[in-house]
Amino acid sequence: MENKKKMSTAGYTVLGIVLFCFLYYILWLIFKEKMPLHELLSDINTNYDEYAGRVWYCIPLVILILIFFTILKPSGTKRFLRLQASLPTSKIASLAKGIVEIEGTLIMESPLRSPVNHEECIGYYYTIEDIDKDSDGKNTYTTVHRETQCNIFRIKDATGTIEIQPEGIDLVLLGETNISSTYNKRYKETLLKHGQQMLLVGYADSKNGVPFIRKDEHYKVLGITSSSGISVWNKYQPLLRSFLFTCSIILLIIIYILIQ
Repeated sequence: MENKKKMSTAGYTVLGIVLFCFLYYILWLIFKEKMPLHELLSDINTNYDEYAGRVWYCIPLVILILIFFTILKPSGTKRFLRLQASLPTSKIASLAKGIVEIEGTLIMESPLRSPVNHEECIGYYYTIEDIDKDSDGKNTYTTVHRETQCNIFRIKDATGTIEIQPEGIDLVLLGETNISSTYNKRYKETLLKHGQQMLLVGYADSKNGVPFIRKDEHYKVLGITSSSGISVWNKYQPLLRSFLFTCSIILLIIIYILIQ
């Protein structure tokens, strides 16, 4: 499934606000006192330098707010990380119906061929990036295509095995397995392979008495990550949160001082 490059919702919102303000200002220049907010716009027009200075000081605050809302924006990866931090790891033989976390070894049933190195795999996350150069001559990368493909597979622990129906699966916190570049394109793939030790969060269900795991419709999550990688994440993620919170408070104090 190909994803074409699109402007984000936030981008359209910012563009819409800027366009609206520009058109409103043009109308005010024409109709003056007949327009709402005439006195405010007249004051801004008269004391342009003062207001421009205030806007300049507020730019870091706007950036901070955008970063904050970006962090809060829900995604499959964020829901996965939140759930795995609170769910106990269940044994496959004793799974109850509902959202579960399991850990075990991947078992391939029907292999795929990866798009970059043509390796045999259970599934892959694949991206294509345009390569450009900035003003300093350094490479910059813009993602123009991304896709996830995965066949049905199984996970095995000490108590048994269970089938995973991978529709909508997210590969979380997994590094790139292979990278290939041409003069203006970079191709990257992250692979799920037979024998890997992984942790998975999804919905335990059954059909005709046979259990399987699929994407949870309530939490909108079916995610998989490496057992070792998620342990490191859980260890250092609270420190990262504290660091970001501290930086945010310091930035707000600096902005407040500059505005005064």
